[in-house]
Amino acid sequence: MKEKLGNEPSYKQMAQSLRISTPELRSRMRESFLAREVLTMSNIRLVISIAQKYDKLGVELSDLIQGGLIGLLRGIEKFDASRGFRISTYVYWWIRQGVSRALADNSKTFRLPTYLHERLIAIRGAKYALEDQGVSPTTQNIAKLLNISEKKVHNATEAVNKALSLDQQAFPSLNGLPGDTLHSYIEDQNVANDPWHGFEEWYLKEEVNKLLNSNLTERERDIIQLYHGIGKQCHTWEDISRQFGLSRERVRQVGLIAMEKLKHAARRKKLDALLQDY
Repeated sequence: MKEKLGNEPSYKQMAQSLRISTPELRSRMRESFLAREVLTMSNIRLVISIAQKYDKLGVELSDLIQGGLIGLLRGIEKFDASRGFRISTYVYWWIRQGVSRALADNSKTFRLPTYLHERLIAIRGAKYALEDQGVSPTTQNIAKLLNISEKKVHNATEAVNKALSLDQQAFPSLNGLPGDTLHSYIEDQNVANDPWHGFEEWYLKEEVNKLLNSNLTERERDIIQLYHGIGKQCHTWEDISRQFGLSRERVRQVGLIAMEKLKHAARRKKLDALLQDY
């Protein structure tokens, strides 16, 4: 009805669609809400038991249970008793999906995909099984037991390495005072990430605008901006001549004279960076 009407149907519209009265519809909805609450409370222990299987993987048990409850409610909404399944059997998959999603969303600084968490749980179970049998839980033995490649086992275990903060101290403090951080030993080769580079670029633009506005006529300023693409797209002398209705040579002469004015003004202000760029 929502798709047909384009909005949420009213109680009256739903009652008419079901061919029952509005009071009866309200009564049935109250019964369904109560039934859902009973089903939820009856399966909380199942949620806890599933969440405990994912415990100690970097997420609080309460968060895992919360994700399992969300999956449980979703499963209850989709449950169809006419198919003959027990509800606990049906919602098991939904609960596990909710717990897995909570684990994937909250366990790492960098989010790992759900399938990788499932593989890590299988690897942990395989380790316990091998230890119970008195077999060393090596990568080769785990891969053989799970019937997967050793590369998949290796990649999964490598993915759970902890992320280190660059603000963490590189070495233990000897005198109680803060020492060098890991960031001190990692050089960023990208000049664009240097805050001074951004400031210098902004400062240079400001000085260029001041020189243009204070030392040139309006026509000279427009020609320089068009030719060098200052705030605009670069144009050729030919394009600029057509815009101003002048000959190409005359426009070029005006541009060269304007450039000499700018260079002279830059020398007076000791703006060496501008002189180098020009």
